[in-house]
Amino acid sequence: MTDNKKPTIAEMLEIKSVAIVGVSAKLGYYWAHSMLQWEHNLKVWLVSRKEGEVLGHSIYKSLQDVPSDIDFAVIAVPYKYVLQTLNECYEKGAKCVTIFTSGFSELGTEEGMKREQEVREFLDDHGIRVFGPNCMGLMYPELGLAFMPTAKRLIGDVGFLSQSGGVAIATYTAGVSAGVGFSKVFSFGNQVDIKPQELLDFFKDDKKTKAVGAYIEGAKNGREVLDSLKGVADKKPVVVLKGGRSNAGSRAAASHTGALAGKNEIWNAAFRQANVLTVDTLEDMVATLSIFSLSPKPKSRNVGLVAISGGTSVIYTDLCIENGLKVPRTSDETIEKLDPLIRDVGTGLGNPIDLAADYYVDSTTSEVIRIVGEEENFDSLIIEADIHNMHQVATILDAQDNLVDYWEIMAKAGKHVVDNQKKPVLVAVPDVAFPVPRSEAWNVFVKYGLPVFHNVKEAISALSRVCSYHETRERRS
Repeated sequence: MTDNKKPTIAEMLEIKSVAIVGVSAKLGYYWAHSMLQWEHNLKVWLVSRKEGEVLGHSIYKSLQDVPSDIDFAVIAVPYKYVLQTLNECYEKGAKCVTIFTSGFSELGTEEGMKREQEVREFLDDHGIRVFGPNCMGLMYPELGLAFMPTAKRLIGDVGFLSQSGGVAIATYTAGVSAGVGFSKVFSFGNQVDIKPQELLDFFKDDKKTKAVGAYIEGAKNGREVLDSLKGVADKKPVVVLKGGRSNAGSRAAASHTGALAGKNEIWNAAFRQANVLTVDTLEDMVATLSIFSLSPKPKSRNVGLVAISGGTSVIYTDLCIENGLKVPRTSDETIEKLDPLIRDVGTGLGNPIDLAADYYVDSTTSEVIRIVGEEENFDSLIIEADIHNMHQVATILDAQDNLVDYWEIMAKAGKHVVDNQKKPVLVAVPDVAFPVPRSEAWNVFVKYGLPVFHNVKEAISALSRVCSYHETRERRS
């Protein structure tokens, strides 16, 4: 197989059989648990010098003993055996391999760089594709491929690529917890072969990917990466978390994946020019992607807020304005509809909708959400699920068992607005206290497909970024 006939990413993903070379009891059979946790039609072959059996699968002593060809492999052997194992994978017909093993250019030593160069030369001669070294490789929920055990399988329309395996695992886990499903997740590590620009180009044309997230520490060919980012952003949203923004972070990136992070100012300017959104945390990454994935496109920056407290309503209004969102006054027509429902002193209907004690009545809150969702002045809604107050009141009334039903009613009202008004409805479930009731509420909103956030600020920031992407794209088109 010559270099110019290497499989494309799309061709590479046509996988029916997988070999894990180097399954190890020392790692708790990590890769076996990862690849065998979900129901799928893949053939999975386990290979180790120590034969045996795990999870009902025989362990073969050598890859040559496996009784069929393979399409994909995970290499988890010590680095001195990587080249030999690569050759065995090639002889078995593998189109692509993940080199999980570390000990290459990320060490910053001549020896590590020499090992990586030897891998590169082998690939140039044989045409087999490689993620890594020093990475997790491929997570493909639809197909059943995973690079982490005990993972919930959630197929969706978000694509993610990451220089770091740990970031890829954390992002997938956090995303799925928030109801965000993934099309494919790529961890590419040291980039000896498969580089971020090729993965981005794949996502650009992948019909099953609606939005793309990326964690990038640095690139050995920054211009090509930026060109690919722009190409994707012209068609679908891209959200980037750039590692190595500080001098200390840049040093850490070099020791992590051997990447040269580059000057932060240059990257940021290029991201703005390409209409690529940037975030500073994984939480903001997941929050932003969740709106792109789960919500209709916001028609404007006009937001309606539904909360329980006058004080927090002031804070949330300030946050909206500071983040470029607008908090228009509720129309007189909507106030006339709301007024008969509201009985408690201290409420406010002008936006934010401050319900005070009326918030505790599920029928009132759900009807308020429906009415506010019809307000022409609001093109998105942000609702605060006030767990701590609700839990305290429910405890006093000995009604904790009814709380989940309350959140179900609220979630149905929010979903009604999304389906009938085609507006984003974002739900903040603040990390204030009472983790068990909070988790129960969070899961209810996830079940109904509403984007959930750890606090109102997170929701506001994410919505502002989403609006910025659409505004820039429309302006340029």
